[in-house]
Amino acid sequence: MALKGLSFSEYRGIPRDANILVYSSFFNWMGVGLLWGTLQLFLFQEGIPFATAGLVLTVWGLTSAGTTLIFGGFADRYGRKRLVIMGGLVASLTIGIFGLVTEIRLLFAAAVLSGLSEAMYAVVWGALLAEKAGNAKRTSAFSLSFFISTISSAVGGFSAAILVPLRSIYGVDLVTGTRFLYVAAAILSIIGPAMILRIQESRSTLFPSSGFHIRFLPTKSRNILRKYVFASILIALGAGMVIPLMTGWADLRFGVTYDVSAPILQGVNSIAMGLANLLVPSLSRRFGTVKTIVMTQGASTVFLFSIPFLPTFPIVGAVFVVRSMLMMMSNPAQNSLLMGLVPDEERSSASAISASLWRLPNSFSTFIGAYLMGLGFLALPFYLCTALYVTAISYFWFAFRHVSLPEEEARLLKEKIVESAVPIAHTDEIRG
Repeated sequence: MALKGLSFSEYRGIPRDANILVYSSFFNWMGVGLLWGTLQLFLFQEGIPFATAGLVLTVWGLTSAGTTLIFGGFADRYGRKRLVIMGGLVASLTIGIFGLVTEIRLLFAAAVLSGLSEAMYAVVWGALLAEKAGNAKRTSAFSLSFFISTISSAVGGFSAAILVPLRSIYGVDLVTGTRFLYVAAAILSIIGPAMILRIQESRSTLFPSSGFHIRFLPTKSRNILRKYVFASILIALGAGMVIPLMTGWADLRFGVTYDVSAPILQGVNSIAMGLANLLVPSLSRRFGTVKTIVMTQGASTVFLFSIPFLPTFPIVGAVFVVRSMLMMMSNPAQNSLLMGLVPDEERSSASAISASLWRLPNSFSTFIGAYLMGLGFLALPFYLCTALYVTAISYFWFAFRHVSLPEEEARLLKEKIVESAVPIAHTDEIRG
């Protein structure tokens, strides 16, 4: 009865290619989840300064932000499938590089490759999923995809727990054990691109042009995109100061190493986020997509603000999980909103612009957050993040409060027709 509001019927009827795309992402996000949960502290354990390790993540993000627009334009013109496959393969390569190299120049080179793979894979992947799912199942497909990605990220995060018995039983030190994990994750993640080979590229998405011409900036959806991106930039600035640095913050604040913190902050956290995502279609149907986004983000911000005041790591872990569940529930709704309001021929470009202008400020603020934490200001990043979140959520509500997706308008129209037909039916029964 507790799950009465959750309707799994929303996930029936998702087209075959969309399902393949969703489940293939498990293998890619597993490796990424491992990196997100351990990379900065892994580099720190190797003797790299905390701020410099944060700079590696910044270079990753800046590269992604600087190239997503290019790959988005190419995808809309020349095909999305091939870029998604290429991005997945490059991601597998870079995970292995992080596990094998120690020289700082090579680590920054791996960060650049990671940014390129993210630009090719993640951005174009969303447009391809929207195409394969169709309007009727788009929100459900995105919710399922976020469920799969967060569960696979959890697997990546939980894999760090293997380091504990490796160290205590077999005497494998933390750094060496992490290297083995990275190489294993790199090999497994190749399965994802291999699965995508089964998907058919729709010729209707390859839009003809005269000569070598690629339109990087959408024209039909310019106004919608401008409003959407402004709110996204503010969220990105806030998130970058805290979210990628939580395992490092836990080490600085409580002395908890990443073999203990990553399974909680990345593993348990990801499972909780994945389960929460399954509620999104039902929430969107009941409250509307825009209200769902605002409600979940607003509630999440309250929990985020409380974290620096909490006395122990177990309490922080529990509150962070709740915070992440609520914030993650807004992600599939946001993706569905953008893809639903943008014409199909501009979806990859719009997704690329949105991702680029999210990743760029997020990367800058990650370095700022790491710098502040390195100086000992462990609470300040949370305060700045909260202020940016509140501003973004308020702006988003005023900009989109009267906006509905085409399928939402169609559903409301259908409900009105049914309601207006009921009195007629009752009248006919009386006359009969």
